[in-house]
Amino acid sequence: MAERAAGARALAVDLLTRVERDRAYASLLLDATLAKRTLDAREAALLTELTYGVLRWRATLDWLLETVGRRRIADLPVRLRQILRVGAYQLRFLDRVPAYAAVSEAVAAAKGPGGHEGWASLANALLRRLAERRESLPVPEMADATERLALAFSHPPWLVRRWLARFGEAEATALLQADQSPAPTVLLVNRLRADVPSVAARLAADGVATTASPLLPEALRVREGASVRHHSLVAEGKVQVMDEGAALAVALLDPQPGETVLDACAGGGNKAARMTAVMGNVGRIVALDVSERARRRLGEACTRLGATIVEPKAGDAREASRHVPGGADRVLVDAPCTGLGTLRRHPEIRWRVPEADLARLAALQRDLLRGAAEAVRPGGCLVYAVCSTEPEEGEAVGAAFAGAARAFQEEVPVGFPAGSCTRLPEGGFRTFPHREGCDGFYFIRWRRGLR
Repeated sequence: MAERAAGARALAVDLLTRVERDRAYASLLLDATLAKRTLDAREAALLTELTYGVLRWRATLDWLLETVGRRRIADLPVRLRQILRVGAYQLRFLDRVPAYAAVSEAVAAAKGPGGHEGWASLANALLRRLAERRESLPVPEMADATERLALAFSHPPWLVRRWLARFGEAEATALLQADQSPAPTVLLVNRLRADVPSVAARLAADGVATTASPLLPEALRVREGASVRHHSLVAEGKVQVMDEGAALAVALLDPQPGETVLDACAGGGNKAARMTAVMGNVGRIVALDVSERARRRLGEACTRLGATIVEPKAGDAREASRHVPGGADRVLVDAPCTGLGTLRRHPEIRWRVPEADLARLAALQRDLLRGAAEAVRPGGCLVYAVCSTEPEEGEAVGAAFAGAARAFQEEVPVGFPAGSCTRLPEGGFRTFPHREGCDGFYFIRWRRGLR
C-alpha cells in the first residue's frame, strides 16, 4: 500500500509539473493517466485528490512554505515547486497521511529524475518545519478583506476584489467556498439509447449512487467519491459527462426535430451531441470549430453517442453564414471565454487568467456573436453562452449585441427551466456554483424578426 501511495504522489508531481510548465489541463491529463495506467481505486482517488487539491490551494500552500522557509516558492524550479506543494498539501489537508511519509516521499522525489541532493535537502528542511508547525500556522486574520479571502480561499486577489465589490463579503465568501469544493460529476442520459430509470438502476447495481438533478430532468448527479468517467455506460454512449450549465444552454436553444442548427463554437462536441438527442437525431447540425483537435474529439463523441446528423466543419463563427447557405433555424454561440465559471473543475485557470483577458476576450466574443447572428434565418433563434462569472463576458456582450442588432428581440421559450437559473433584470440568465450547484454560466436567447 505504501508503495502504491508513493506512486500516486510521484504521478501527481508529474501531472502538476506539466500543468504549470506546459499549460496543460489537469482534467485531460488525469483522464489520460487513469485510462492507461492500472491504478486501483485508492491510488486513483489519491492521485485525483493531490492533483486538484494542490491546484485549488496553491496560494495557501505557497504561503505556508514561504512562512517556514522564508523564500519565494515562485523562484524555485517548476518541478521542485510541485514536490513541495504535494508534500505541504498532505501535511495540511490529509490527516490520514502520516507526516513522516509525506516528508520522506517528497525527499525521494527531489532526489529522483530531474532533481538532486540540493533539492532533497531543501524539501526535507521545509517540510519538516511545516510538519512541526502546521497546527500553529493558521491563515492570518488580515484587515483587508481582499487579502484575507484571497489567502484563505486561494484565489487571485484581482478576482476576489471584483467579487467583493459585486456581491458583498458574505456571498463572495460563499462563491469562493464553492470553488474550493470538488464539482459533482453529472451524467446526461442520451435519450437515443437509454432512459433515466434504466441508467440509474444500472449505476446503482454497480455501486454508484446518484441523485436526480434539480436543474434538468435527464441529468443525474453522481454522489461524491464515485468515479464514472470510464464506466461502460459512457463507452456505450448511453450517457455523456456534461455539466448542467452547458446543458441548460442547449435547453434554452430548444432545437426541434427536422431543423437546421448551427453550433458556431462547437469545441469537443458535447453540446452538439446533446442537441442531437433533443432533436431525436432528425435534422441537421453544422458544428463549426477552428481547432482540428476539437473537431476530431467532436467526431469521436458523436460516434460514441450515435449522433449521425452532426456535420463537423472547419470554420470561424465570424464567417458562419458561409457554412450554412440559406441560414439556420437556430444558432448557438458558446463562445471562448476565461472559463472563470469552471474553477471547481479547472482550478488551474485561476492562476492563468489575468484581469486584462476580460476585455480582450469580450472583444472576440462580440465579433463571434455578430458573425454568427448573420447565419440566423428570419424567424430563427440565437443563443449566446459563456462559462464565465464575469459581466464583461456575459451581460455586457449581450447588451452590446442587443443595442446594435435591432432585428433580434430577447425571448424565453415556454418550458425552459427558468426556476433553475437566476433571471437577470437586464436580460438573460446566470448560474453560479454556490447558488444552483452547477458551473457559472451566462446565457441569453433572441429571436430574429421575420423582416
